[in-house]
Amino acid sequence: MTQPKPLPPVADLLRDFHAGARTPEGLMRDCFDTIDRLDGQINALPTRVPRERALEAAERAGRAIRAGEPVGALAGLPYAAKDMHRTAGIRTTFGSPIFADHVPDRNDAIVQRVLDAGAILIAKSNTPEFAAGGQTFNPVLGTTCNPHDPRRTSGGSSGGGAAAVASGMAVVADGSDLGASLRNPAAFCGVVGLRPSTISNPALMPDANGFNTMNTVGSMAPRVADLRWINRAIHAPMPARPMADWLAAIDAEAAARRRAAADRPLRLAYSIDAGGAMPVAAPVRRALQRAIDTLRTRAGARGIELVEAFPDMADADDCFQVLRAQYFVENLGELYRTDRAKMKDTVAWNIEQGLALTPERLAAAAVTRTRIFARVAAFLGGFDAWLLPTVQVLPFAHEIPFPTEIDGKPLATYIDWVKSCYWITVSGHPGLSLPAGFEPDPADPLGVPLPVGLQLVGHYGRDEALLDVGERIEALLAG
Repeated sequence: MTQPKPLPPVADLLRDFHAGARTPEGLMRDCFDTIDRLDGQINALPTRVPRERALEAAERAGRAIRAGEPVGALAGLPYAAKDMHRTAGIRTTFGSPIFADHVPDRNDAIVQRVLDAGAILIAKSNTPEFAAGGQTFNPVLGTTCNPHDPRRTSGGSSGGGAAAVASGMAVVADGSDLGASLRNPAAFCGVVGLRPSTISNPALMPDANGFNTMNTVGSMAPRVADLRWINRAIHAPMPARPMADWLAAIDAEAAARRRAAADRPLRLAYSIDAGGAMPVAAPVRRALQRAIDTLRTRAGARGIELVEAFPDMADADDCFQVLRAQYFVENLGELYRTDRAKMKDTVAWNIEQGLALTPERLAAAAVTRTRIFARVAAFLGGFDAWLLPTVQVLPFAHEIPFPTEIDGKPLATYIDWVKSCYWITVSGHPGLSLPAGFEPDPADPLGVPLPVGLQLVGHYGRDEALLDVGERIEALLAG
């Protein structure tokens, strides 16, 4: 399989639309051609919008742009919605046999916001059953493969969206993140993914406990600049403007960020294994150490300081397990009572763990989470961001349900290999995964280079500032 190739930057595509160098309908055809060519092997987008319907929407967007009419910030861009998010008139299975033929009559709020920003739905991206798991497979729509090596997982639970963006099948891909579901697949597929700050937004969770901030919604993209505009569409909807105005705003904002970066020093904390508290596979260590060394070499003359340090994450493991189990009861407890026989065992296990919780454990976990938040916030008071692994292992083979050890060290639970992500979930702070290079699996005779992700943790509620830091680090790593 050829190396996956994402689509050009959002700003370049919009500029081409405005100049007439490219049209939304032409881009939509290119994406469908890429899906036809690659997705038989990857299976990122198993449910597609009828081609004629998507092309008609693209043609309408093109006419509006050419006429100078007000349009959304993502006007004409092909969009893949996670199969956990309802889409009006398009099958939404949640990866479950219970909903194998389910066709909603409305869009979920996250979908509607992206559509309101002008993006055009092209397909539904694959997910594990009820988004439970770090591999993307389910009995309804099958397994999603890693576009860099189809023998391996794309991660999960937003693995279909990450694989689609990495392969150029779509420009925009949404997702959700409870423990790692945006950051893990972004790291495994070599794209960027943001878990936003855990600020309650019940409007985005109308059929769940919208005040539970363990699960968030967000997006993945090839580059941080692309991610910024998609994330705004989801979390801070903007009124429509003529395309010329959007391009002027994008250019002015990018110029302002470059000026600020030239004058403002950065102080970054980094830790690869948190003093041994977090096992990290040797290839991931090598890639991240190389990235840190590159940053140190290139950053000195640009006012960037790197300090090896990490906050106290004591009790984060048990806190996450408890609150995750509570989340499963809140969202799937009723379905468990009516359709347990059709659920995969790991989903049922998570619900059963939640049903067994006592009020005392739930209360203790809530208090512990508050303390973890305070410790991380205090730690970040001295830094612009904290750098650590996104995922502690390389993308693994489909035959492995989940890693049970890292470099010979046994793991206590089936999610310990994403400890680096779920620690950040319970902290409440935003986490951004950036591509940090490639490393082969030493056990693989083919030696295929596999993506490694670098996670940046930023200040609570300052997601845009974290994206600013991410763009600077992205540029330094790219040379």
